[in-house]
Amino acid sequence: MNLLNIVVEMVVAFVAVYFIAITLEAPKRTLRYGALGGALGWGVYLFALSFLDIVGATFLASLFIAWIAHLFARHLKTPVTIYFIPAFIALVPGAGVYQSVYSFINKEYAVAQQHLVLTLQISGAIALAIFIVDSLFGLMARIKASKEKNSPAN
Repeated sequence: MNLLNIVVEMVVAFVAVYFIAITLEAPKRTLRYGALGGALGWGVYLFALSFLDIVGATFLASLFIAWIAHLFARHLKTPVTIYFIPAFIALVPGAGVYQSVYSFINKEYAVAQQHLVLTLQISGAIALAIFIVDSLFGLMARIKASKEKNSPAN
């Protein structure tokens, strides 16, 4: 995939995430930040596909989206889920769920199992990335609070 295709897909992702955020009734002042996070996350995903499999690329993009969502939330003093939910829409394996169910209905159980395992791996990668970033930001907040509590008052 060349750079032009990645940029075009990032622009499309920006527009899609922007309108998903509107649909989810995100505050107007957060729309462009959420869309930016989703577009950049999609760019990380596309770039990572060059050297990782789909699960690894999803994990890397999810780490990035979770990290930037936390930064936006702190900068704009809003809940982090305002940025998480729309930005992750592009990475959620909806097609895999559909293909799994379709294969089960058609009694193609081996194919259905393959789709289901991959879907669960992708979903797990997203969840693990969110957990890691949330834990790191929580740990940093506790360390900062502890330092402020233990520092001598002026």
